[in-house]
Amino acid sequence: MSEQTSGATAVDLMDLDLFATGSDHEAFRELREHDPLHWNDEPGGRGFWSVTRYADIKRIAADHESFSSAEGTQIPDRRAEGHGEPSIHNMDPPRHGALRKLVVPHVRPAKVRPLEGDIVTVIDELLDTALAQDGTFDFVHTVAAQLPLLVIGRLLGAPPEACPHMQRWTNQMASDDPEYSSGPETAARARDEIFAFFHELEAQRRANPAEDLVSVLAHAAPGGEPLNRGQLDAYYLLLMVAGNETTRNLLTGGMIAFGAFPEQWAALRADADRIPGAVEEMVRWVSPVLCMRRTATRDVELHGRTIEAGQKVVLWFASGNRDETVFAAPDEFRAERTPNEHLGFGWGVHACLGAHLARLEAQLFLRRLRERGLRVDVQAPPERLRSNFFRGVKRLPVRLVSDRG
Repeated sequence: MSEQTSGATAVDLMDLDLFATGSDHEAFRELREHDPLHWNDEPGGRGFWSVTRYADIKRIAADHESFSSAEGTQIPDRRAEGHGEPSIHNMDPPRHGALRKLVVPHVRPAKVRPLEGDIVTVIDELLDTALAQDGTFDFVHTVAAQLPLLVIGRLLGAPPEACPHMQRWTNQMASDDPEYSSGPETAARARDEIFAFFHELEAQRRANPAEDLVSVLAHAAPGGEPLNRGQLDAYYLLLMVAGNETTRNLLTGGMIAFGAFPEQWAALRADADRIPGAVEEMVRWVSPVLCMRRTATRDVELHGRTIEAGQKVVLWFASGNRDETVFAAPDEFRAERTPNEHLGFGWGVHACLGAHLARLEAQLFLRRLRERGLRVDVQAPPERLRSNFFRGVKRLPVRLVSDRG
């Protein structure tokens, strides 16, 4: 028996049924207690170490010298995002910081706050559409998928009519769920369609710059050199997929949380000041991005085992966010939880670029529900995404009901 497997539990985090059935929290609890550095075999791959305790996750996420992102941040070995160029997610400092700072000024609170009026308009239009259905509807398709698509589309400079295509591309790029993807060729085809779309938009912005991120990237010259084709393409993929998927999953998971803990919605209805805390708790409780991977650059000892240089290490944010040693009653949804230093947007230099925007969208959505005297009532269990990367929901039947009592 190898060192990797000796004393290990039988949990297999490559079993997507764990995530499709919502059974992963029980598995993570077992790992945190009995096997906090867990070796997981990987069909067709090299296998990986799973890190499930909060303190270990933070330590490794902050140590980019010992645990590199350059070999990929998803469990499978990385495929090139563009023409052989990695996304900034798959870079280490200092290169990572030099490219990240091109976008950071455009997603800071001061930059996204002026979008508030436009976001509220979109939210009201989506709620009006939902109310017009006068019955049960799919929250994911009608609301949660549409809001971030329209917002990130505006930031990128994409026309509203492109949103249905962007939703399809995101589904096909972000998941191996058989409903969306028949294999690597589906993702490759979606990637090529994304590139074709943004190449055309980029050409327009080179000729006629606008106040959007495509214009910023098309004219950027970090260190005096313009971004090459591969770097631009990798940015487009990152901004479109990450800018859409995280908020969609956050909003949907938040409605599931309020449905499971209705007293939390009643408290929020009575006090609008609880909204920011409720959103932070949504991020913790949902964990829209389940994990991120690193690759060890040297041998590291942890919990009596050796992570060897070159081995993959997966940081399970979803597990850290339910760590009993950090969060009291971690499976409960408590909008008043404080402190709430969750890992839902990652940790360290690779923390989520769009966290401020995701927070703003979620806060405004809750605010408009409350101001309009509405409540989302979940009508049936969610149909979850078969993915061990995104905490996704494919369908969530709900009703919008009056909540002025």
